Amino acid sequence: MAIKFLIKKKTAVWIIVVSVIVLLLSCQSSGKAVEEQSETVSEVGNSEAGENKAVAVDRIVFMTTEGELFLVNPDGSGEVKLAGASHLRGGPLESVMAQPLDENTFYSWPTWSPDGTKLAASLVEVKGGQPEISVQVVDAATGTSSTVFQNEAPALVAEGTPHYLYWSPDSRTLAVLASTPQGLTLFAVDTEALSEPTIIESGAPLYFHWAADGQSMLMHVGDELKLLTRPFGASLGQPIEADPGFRAPALSPDGSKMAYIGGWGSVGSISIAETNAPAVVNNSIEAGPRAAFAWSPVSGDLAMADQQDLAAPTFDQLRVIPGDGGPARTVADGNIIAFYWSPDGTKLAWAGLDGENREFVWWSASAAGGAARELMRAQPSSDTLVTLSFFDQYAYSHSPWSPDSSRLVLSVAPGRSTQARNGSTPPRPKIFVVNTDGAAEPLQVATGSLAFWSWN
Repeated sequence: MAIKFLIKKKTAVWIIVVSVIVLLLSCQSSGKAVEEQSETVSEVGNSEAGENKAVAVDRIVFMTTEGELFLVNPDGSGEVKLAGASHLRGGPLESVMAQPLDENTFYSWPTWSPDGTKLAASLVEVKGGQPEISVQVVDAATGTSSTVFQNEAPALVAEGTPHYLYWSPDSRTLAVLASTPQGLTLFAVDTEALSEPTIIESGAPLYFHWAADGQSMLMHVGDELKLLTRPFGASLGQPIEADPGFRAPALSPDGSKMAYIGGWGSVGSISIAETNAPAVVNNSIEAGPRAAFAWSPVSGDLAMADQQDLAAPTFDQLRVIPGDGGPARTVADGNIIAFYWSPDGTKLAWAGLDGENREFVWWSASAAGGAARELMRAQPSSDTLVTLSFFDQYAYSHSPWSPDSSRLVLSVAPGRSTQARNGSTPPRPKIFVVNTDGAAEPLQVATGSLAFWSWN
């Protein structure tokens, strides 16, 4: 992730939420009572992962503005509090005990492991008047948690963002981007052995992508591109020059290719290279000087959003570059903020801006081409704005898509017509499940500022 991890342009749509510590202090003064726990336990799959662990299937995790973590089903049933003051009654996975949450703690940025057995989350605590920041791993079935990483100093990687968390494909190693006295640093944490975290890299900007086998990592740090292999002691081959202005590099699903923007001489084009020869570019895709891209999860197709104006807050167009060498397909034009592949690779969803009406608009379309479908007009929550601003990194670790590629989960603020007036308390953001085929109206399932779907 970018070391600064901040949005420089302070337009009305790009101001990010105040820091977690400020939110924490406001929680201390509010003394808000914890909401009652739902009596219904979610339906969870009977699959096994690791040592016979229960696997959460088709579940949504969400975070409240008070720093609580919940699980909920896509229809709004089966709400389970993972971080809170109450206990859950019995259920199919035995009793789930919510982690104690008082006025001095604030959980944020829940992150599903790929196998669906656990989540990682940042925790801010105030002890003796001093804030402490750590990373917790929470069992999705029992709610028990353990500390896997402790910050040296109570610093954030961005406003409202204590860490950036990204699980390895085997759901054991957690990559933690944290702020240290030496600057932002990327750590590898073995969440099972609970050994000392391993420093992977420090620098700015810093973005990365786990390979599908979990044994290597493609990293853009500073003006270099590195392919690191476990135990992350050195690069696989010499680093190559990269344009520091681009963000997240991309590995193909089979791990054979990588996409990146090279040094200053190749600004305006995306380089495709074999991972075993990253410096040898065998394909170059013309793009604007500002571009973001991601491979389809299941094929060699590359989705790309680009913009000719470096200062513009949105992208001009969204295209799919076929892996078979066919002509590029334009999926959308104008004012695109972020895009996401569906898990099955058949669809793309994106957020855009309607400049005339000053509204955020959510869309989806077939990746093969065809008419786009408008899904919803709603202002993202301030936390969701962070994921949109750095979507090409967050898409690897936090999914808005349902596992069956039919729905999205979005945390949005109420419409302008429902905003509080005359100095009253602003309404809290709501969480909606949205069908991408238009078969049903968006369904409100919870109240919260951030939500992500399980990977299975």
